[in-house]
Amino acid sequence: MIGLQNVTTDVSTSSEVAVTSPAPVAEPAVNEMGLVETTRLSTATGDLVNVTVQERPSMWDMYWNHCPKWRPVNHIFFQVANLFFLLSFLAPHTPGGLMWLRVALILGCAFSGMWAWSIECYLDAVLWNSAFIVINFVYFSIQFYLMRPIKFHKDLEEVYIQLFKPLRVSRRQYRRVLMCMRNIRHLKCHELYAHEKVTKVDSLSLVLSGKLVVSQNQRALHIVFPQHFLDSPEWFGVSTDEYFQVSIMAMEESRVLVWHRDKLKLSIMSDSFLQAVFDHILGRDVVHKLMQVSETMAVSNGHLPNCYEEGEDKPMLVVKKAGDGPGITALLNRQLQATDPNAWRLGRIEETEHETPV
Repeated sequence: MIGLQNVTTDVSTSSEVAVTSPAPVAEPAVNEMGLVETTRLSTATGDLVNVTVQERPSMWDMYWNHCPKWRPVNHIFFQVANLFFLLSFLAPHTPGGLMWLRVALILGCAFSGMWAWSIECYLDAVLWNSAFIVINFVYFSIQFYLMRPIKFHKDLEEVYIQLFKPLRVSRRQYRRVLMCMRNIRHLKCHELYAHEKVTKVDSLSLVLSGKLVVSQNQRALHIVFPQHFLDSPEWFGVSTDEYFQVSIMAMEESRVLVWHRDKLKLSIMSDSFLQAVFDHILGRDVVHKLMQVSETMAVSNGHLPNCYEEGEDKPMLVVKKAGDGPGITALLNRQLQATDPNAWRLGRIEETEHETPV
């Protein structure tokens, strides 16, 4: 009992002390960020406990006092780098603008890397900027290669200007067409280019210079002039295993551009625009030939002569049979006149509304 009383007395004494003793409170302290900190003394253990009471600052104070003191401006390398980055953002959306963009990015990354290397000594920034320079230089090289000027031989350049450029075929597309070229064939006077039912239709030929006459069963049908095709009718629906149904002979020294027909068709198969261009050009050439043949056959059934005479001012195609009359001779002579306004030329066939535009 005595032991219990002593314990009770001690406990009550401690309780009285805990109740009657005032809790010491430390003076509030204000830290650098404007937060109030107070220190309380624990009554049970007697240890000091820090209690922080935070006062929520306004949004304006957070942004205004975030940088109480600005650091000095960066080095000139940093300023020049950002200037080139600004210029890269102003690049127009053109092939030249892409070159501008890549050059500005290369220079901007170069100055940024020099700033990181010589001023700040940031190894990671140097490595990143070096990688950016390599990537942009690769793209710049590719774009520069694609923009290089594409030039052709004089005769091929004339073909491009006369036939393909008006239809908005690019030089790159025209070069792709020329990659299917077999050769440029030189023909002497009276030399046969194609023999009726003997020569296979395995090419597409365009006259570069000279004149050639097309005949069937020794009857002259029409004359092919420069910038016109020799075998445009065979382009549509005639396989390479079939033979020419006409003979083609040079009336003077001529040069003919020859394509591999199957290779050309395979090359333009994936490009619907080039397919439409060739169908358009060759279709007009076929119409030109049909009009010439119709006009020739309407006049007379002329026969192809064994030779022809060419005057100084007016070339003549001599008719073998005198009974055929001067009609066919005059008609073929009119076709030979390059300056005759009534002569059929591919460039004189005007577009109509029912034709499919290319």
